[in-house]
Amino acid sequence: MMKTLIKINNISVDYDMNEETLGAINNVSLDINENEFICILGPSGCGKSTLLKAIAGFITPNQGNILMNDIQITGPDKSRGVVFQEPNLFPWYNSKQNISIGPKLAKKPKSEIDAICDKYLSQVELMEYKDSKVFELSGGQKQRVAIARTLANNPEVILMDEPFGALDSFTRKKMQIMIRNLWKKNNSTIFFVTHDIDEALLLGTKIYVMQRAENSIIASYDIDYTTKLYANPKELVFEEERFIKLKEEILSLLEE
Repeated sequence: MMKTLIKINNISVDYDMNEETLGAINNVSLDINENEFICILGPSGCGKSTLLKAIAGFITPNQGNILMNDIQITGPDKSRGVVFQEPNLFPWYNSKQNISIGPKLAKKPKSEIDAICDKYLSQVELMEYKDSKVFELSGGQKQRVAIARTLANNPEVILMDEPFGALDSFTRKKMQIMIRNLWKKNNSTIFFVTHDIDEALLLGTKIYVMQRAENSIIASYDIDYTTKLYANPKELVFEEERFIKLKEEILSLLEE
């Protein structure tokens, strides 16, 4: 039986804007289970990032609660790693030094820190750039370092807020393949925010569709064909009939 890591119980988040209350997300309930790749899909402004920030512990819901391993989330902690759209690296450090920050704060011995950094530098295919300063890296390489930095902390759940949104289409496709392979290799649990339907369908094992509405989540889909799509990790297949039908269905939901 699949273990539930995070349980979201009927949460709503409101923002006060010029003495008016703005409902950012409304009545959201869902579970994040071990080894799932959950994609949260919806247009800009529907509350996707707000939901992620609530799970991360950056903001507190006005209604409901969020439990991790049956304990209420009251703030950020190392069990939930976050990857943002911007890499937010320390520019005065090189790649390996950026990745080593978490293990150093955990006071791990130097030999273990080196092994952790090398492991994830290898996984994101940046070993040859381990001594490169941030300004020497491309946008995609910077985001790879940010992902490796998160993995180095060994979080139970990885929260990703449109991490490839600022990348060109070629680099984005490469990064999609990489993160899917990392998820499989490390048996990770990923919660991934996107406004790109193709990206959600290609990456997710489960998709939740959000919209600005009385109930923010308007649909959910279990995706059972993604392993077939990635039988060849260098190819992304858009032509499968079920893929096309699901894409059309989701588009029609978001257009309502």
